[in-house]
Amino acid sequence: MTPVFSDPAHPEQNGRHERMHRDLKAACAKPSAYDLKTQQRRLNHFVKEYNNIRPHEALDMKTPAAVHDFAARPFPEKTPHFDYDLDHKVIKVTQNGAIRWRSYYWVYLTSALKGKYVGIQNLGNGIWKVFYRNVFLGFFNENELRNKKTNIRLETNLV
Repeated sequence: MTPVFSDPAHPEQNGRHERMHRDLKAACAKPSAYDLKTQQRRLNHFVKEYNNIRPHEALDMKTPAAVHDFAARPFPEKTPHFDYDLDHKVIKVTQNGAIRWRSYYWVYLTSALKGKYVGIQNLGNGIWKVFYRNVFLGFFNENELRNKKTNIRLETNLV
């Protein structure tokens, strides 16, 4: 799978997904249930209705369950080891979702990658390209890492 990123604050670029969130919010969050058990029952009911009962116009008035084709490929319990290219520096993402750079600088990536290894490729002039496996995450400029007390975030473009 390759993630597709829409521009920030542009929900029109992913209308189907935004519509699903609107329906989910209307069914389960306005108002939310009194306790977690009841809220979970509401969410389970929404999933069943959305996937098995309610027809979707985009699917020629069929349900998602009726048109979904399950993959024959097995889904492994553990992700296989990934070998980065030799020109990549491999760094482990810490529990706070950042990587430690040059012993005491921090570059924040995402908490979703904590404990995972990322590959960093030098582009020259202090600019580094960051990958998780074969997915490009962004750039960071090590020349901007002057202050030890501040984190720096990845940028998707440096222009």
